[in-house]
Amino acid sequence: MAGGSGKMSPRQRMINLMYIVLLAMLALNVSASILNGYTQVDESLHATIETMEQSNAETYATFKAALDKNAEKTQEWYDKAMEVQRVSNEFYAYVQKFKDDMVQLSEGDAAKKNARVRELAKQDDTNVPQQYAINEGHAAELKKKIEEYRDFLVRITGDSRDLDEEFKKTFTTPEGTNAEGEVISWENSIFMEMPMCASL
Repeated sequence: MAGGSGKMSPRQRMINLMYIVLLAMLALNVSASILNGYTQVDESLHATIETMEQSNAETYATFKAALDKNAEKTQEWYDKAMEVQRVSNEFYAYVQKFKDDMVQLSEGDAAKKNARVRELAKQDDTNVPQQYAINEGHAAELKKKIEEYRDFLVRITGDSRDLDEEFKKTFTTPEGTNAEGEVISWENSIFMEMPMCASL
């Protein structure tokens, strides 16, 4: 230390500079165990999607069988089911394109469509999510699409309070907080300085 003189020796300045560089490197480094955790979550989500697709196919087959058996009683519900399927497929395709575009920006020529987190070479890329989602405005559009989809589901189910609450909980876009405890937008909480594996 330099005592009370306020001057540091060249050696002390070098140590301080190295310490600052080390802190910066640690702040930028996303640990392998965290990346692995996101990979496991992603795999679980894909397994759930596959299970739900099979379950949905069976449900729609049941709707069709009921329509064929008694169209007069079931036509209204079949039509609603088909509308939900159409709007859901459009929403799903939008979200998948959002993800594919972000992966393309990060991975370049190596990018795959419908890529899983484990397939990404740049899982820890924190620049692209912020650039694509925040700077280019895609996150605000995504938020709007989520809210429109939620409102559509609430509208089509009519007076079902239980379903309304479920949709509002599932398709929510709340504000978040940053490391300092400050309130930030949903967009920033999902994409600002977040690694690709977390944003996806």
